[in-house]
Amino acid sequence: MKISNYWQQIKVSHKDVVKALIFVLLAFFITLQINLAELLTEKLSKYEKFQLDEIPFLLLFIAMALAWFAWRRVIEQKKEAELRLIAEEKSTRLLIENRSLTQHILKVQEFERLELARDLHDDIGQYLLAIRLDASSLTNDGDADSHPARRILSNAGHIQNMAKSLMRRLRPAPTNSKNCIDGIQLMVQEWLERQPNINVILSINESVRFFSDQTLEKDEDFIELISVTIYRFLQEALTNIAKHAQANQVEISLDIVKKNLSSDVKHLCIEIKDDGKGFDTQVATSIGMGMIGMRERISAVNGEYLLRNNSPTGLVVCAKIPIKYMSSYL
Repeated sequence: MKISNYWQQIKVSHKDVVKALIFVLLAFFITLQINLAELLTEKLSKYEKFQLDEIPFLLLFIAMALAWFAWRRVIEQKKEAELRLIAEEKSTRLLIENRSLTQHILKVQEFERLELARDLHDDIGQYLLAIRLDASSLTNDGDADSHPARRILSNAGHIQNMAKSLMRRLRPAPTNSKNCIDGIQLMVQEWLERQPNINVILSINESVRFFSDQTLEKDEDFIELISVTIYRFLQEALTNIAKHAQANQVEISLDIVKKNLSSDVKHLCIEIKDDGKGFDTQVATSIGMGMIGMRERISAVNGEYLLRNNSPTGLVVCAKIPIKYMSSYL
């Protein structure tokens, strides 16, 4: 029993050496029993003119050449394995650096969104309001609709509505899970106002609202990054649906699930389903950059991005973000 356990603990290469030695010893004892050298000499003596008695030496030299060739190949394989390991380490390091760079770019992007929204509100919004007030003072109730002042008033109102829509899209993303859920609900409500013909089913597990309070790392940057990521991810998904899907119904779910029963790692999962026309080559050409942006956001937080066709029609966009979480709600 001990020998069996010891044999199982030996490396495979060492086992092969033992097996080779046993084979050589067995072959040697067999040749001793049958007097192989004398037997070959006797059998081949009649063919002396063909020098067949030299064949054993030829076979020995071939075996030595094959051993040398195999040794050279082993050395090459070892060097290739070392180079592959170095390349993998370099690739891993570059991937980490790329994710850090992506996170930095996303933070800069959020700051630029905030600045742009503030400029739209403080500068353009104020000037548009002044234009509308001046145009109103130039019109009378009896004037025709074609009066230039009324056209100015109408155009300024249209631009002001566009500016408000842009400000809503540029609105700073919530930076914690509680505000993120409230922000998502408000975003969906505003999206429905612009898309009244689409029915939206929003399902958010209560555990998601409190995951920032339960995060073991207590890392505010980590919580902020995830909150901004899922908010912008859903915002981009809804924008794509409005532009391309031609859907009648959208289902949005947000939940925290365990990776497996034996692991403490959990995933924050967000899934968006629609019953639109699905994903084809023409749609991929027009919304490819949006999809790439969504994938990059999820990759920046070590998440998994999934895209598949819904059954029977439509598209399913899903993201799974790993988080450390103490469960008191699951």
